[in-house]
Amino acid sequence: MEQFDEFESTLFRPPSDVNTTLWRYMDFTRFMALLNSGSLHLTRCDQFDDHFEGSVRQDDIRARLEEHRNEFTSKSTCTPGELPAILGRLWKKYQRQYVYINCWHISDCESAAMWRLYAKSDDTIAIQTTYTKLRQALPAGFHIGEVNYVDHQTYMNEVKEGFFNSMYKRKSFAHERELRICYIDMYEFQQDSKDPNAFFFSDPTRVFETVAVDLQALIESVRIAPEAPAWLVKLVRDSTIRFGYDFCVRQSSFSEYPFT
Repeated sequence: MEQFDEFESTLFRPPSDVNTTLWRYMDFTRFMALLNSGSLHLTRCDQFDDHFEGSVRQDDIRARLEEHRNEFTSKSTCTPGELPAILGRLWKKYQRQYVYINCWHISDCESAAMWRLYAKSDDTIAIQTTYTKLRQALPAGFHIGEVNYVDHQTYMNEVKEGFFNSMYKRKSFAHERELRICYIDMYEFQQDSKDPNAFFFSDPTRVFETVAVDLQALIESVRIAPEAPAWLVKLVRDSTIRFGYDFCVRQSSFSEYPFT
């Protein structure tokens, strides 16, 4: 992954305060899987509900094609007029299949909006950490930075590398204040030797990636959904201890009455 290191400082922007607080919301089963595996779970980019994830503008495709026209035309059997459409289909379909993402919310405190978004039931859990702790927990090859919220109609991707579009989202998602861990596994992306315009993946069913981390060093606290019953709060505490961790576990501050 050394070839991506030069983009780390420009594309994967850290928060202005490296000790800023981060939150990751999940259901109880995923929390238990986290404790059991000691690993963070990254989802392949094309598995997200937002179909614009990792999108590439046609202007970007044309700019990239013009920049490398000789290279593309010499290696491809299609005509120059067909190249923009072919590249567009390739980038839209394939570039998202070798990028894996793990999402966090940037906020000094719990977010009512995030609880509403993720708390489909009373068993939702949020884990709290900081940017510095998350950065230190990750091995080489896993990039981390704030998501850039842009207008895709006017924004020109300066990097011009398709896979880096995964760090850009539409402005309508700016309320998420998202920070992402990004892992790029291009070794799964291969060109068909029989057809230079065809590509495939050695394991197209591999839609998840995991990375082992030191949870005790990473997690500062665990919060449980505001409406969670008392027995679930106890179960989460007991499970955390059973797996050998002693970070703080308590119910969301939104469960407390603001007035007496």
